[in-house]
Amino acid sequence: MSDPSNSERDEDGTVDATAATVVIAIVVSAVYLWLSGMPS
Repeated sequence: MSDPSNSERDEDGTVDATAATVVIAIVVSAVYLWLSGMPS
């Protein structure tokens, strides 16, 4: 029963945070483009 080391958990957290940031940026960009294309 070997537990993953703390560095592996930290790396997983960094990857998760980066992925979440990228997903949020894509959603915000899509909404911005959608709204900017609407007639005012």
